[in-house]
Amino acid sequence: MSIALISTGTELLKGSVVNTNSAFIGRELASAGLQVIADFTIGDHPRELYAALSDALKLADIIVITGGLGPTRDDLSLDAAARFFGLELESDPVLEEKVTAFWHRRHTGRVPGLVLKQARRPADSVVLDNPNGSAGGIAFRTVYDRRERLVVLLPGPPRELEPMVRQALIPLLKSQSTTDREYTLGFLVSGVGEFTIQQQLEKALKEFEIELAYCARPAGTRVFFSGADRGRVEAAAERAHALLSPAALPVGELEMADYVVKLLGQSHLQLVTAESCTGGLIAGRLTDLPGVSEVFKGGVVVYSNELKHRLLGVPEELLAEHGAVSRECAEAMIRGAVSCLEADCAIAVTGIAGPGGGTEAKPVGLVYIGAKLGEAEQVREFRFNGDRRAIRERTIEHAFAMLRELLEPSTF
Repeated sequence: MSIALISTGTELLKGSVVNTNSAFIGRELASAGLQVIADFTIGDHPRELYAALSDALKLADIIVITGGLGPTRDDLSLDAAARFFGLELESDPVLEEKVTAFWHRRHTGRVPGLVLKQARRPADSVVLDNPNGSAGGIAFRTVYDRRERLVVLLPGPPRELEPMVRQALIPLLKSQSTTDREYTLGFLVSGVGEFTIQQQLEKALKEFEIELAYCARPAGTRVFFSGADRGRVEAAAERAHALLSPAALPVGELEMADYVVKLLGQSHLQLVTAESCTGGLIAGRLTDLPGVSEVFKGGVVVYSNELKHRLLGVPEELLAEHGAVSRECAEAMIRGAVSCLEADCAIAVTGIAGPGGGTEAKPVGLVYIGAKLGEAEQVREFRFNGDRRAIRERTIEHAFAMLRELLEPSTF
């Protein structure tokens, strides 16, 4: 049961919008044992969808198209797909009622014709409910090149697409033939490069006859184990985890921040953050996670020396002698955060993210990260490469990794 994804949207090609949908769908389907073998990104033009469908159908029996189902003139996915497969579109009274009701939540008067085009679907198709938008998903079967195919169209906005993938797409795909179902497990290996991991695992796991895949991240490397035999996949993942400990997170854990929040919750601990060079990004990463208010009290962005002193109590003499980008300052920041913000543990970061501000003694990429849990604390110096964004992203991930070490001391 091979699956190909087609993401539509000229904005995706221009880079003005990041295509998070493909990554999300890939992760969710892999977790469900479903294999994506191709991924296409195209603009909002029928001929581009025709070309992508032609290529995708050479590879896969199931095509998932995202985007292009809305009410604007560039939302052409349904019309283009129907023309490609020679299908007629007809208005559905139930869909029309839903689209009309959705329109009248925010507008008055007659519903425009462009909006009502969202109420059309091919005969014998299945409508996938969209609780967060007006455009429902559409799934239909057709025959192409003498083989039966399944085509699914989903809206593009992530807030609409993501719950539909979990609640409608995955159950639909799981109901298909399971003869070639693939099982996938994975975990994050903190601070280790993919080539190093490959050297450790390739020979050690050869007997399991499973597929290995690696994905480099600022936090380390994600490792994935896939195969048709679930028992072999699980055994391979367990063997690899033992080989890669303590750097490896538990099987199934792919994000360091998520895992740290789980550890905090299990220990009923409260965390605070003190950020300079990351400007609140660590707190932002935490508050992206649902339920984090149980463990995260908040944080401070102390970009200036003045606020480091006033809000965290970093001594002015220390700043004058060692500077804000120093081991001594990071140490004072974590201690001040725990004390002034009254928490069990803290993360603090200070550094030079660039592109300017560096010197020979303190170059761009120099970062000090501190983590504190009770009486235990550590401060480390890092020299990160890359642009401003890369340096800050690496700082965030290493900060979470350092806190993890304090939360799991027996592991290290």
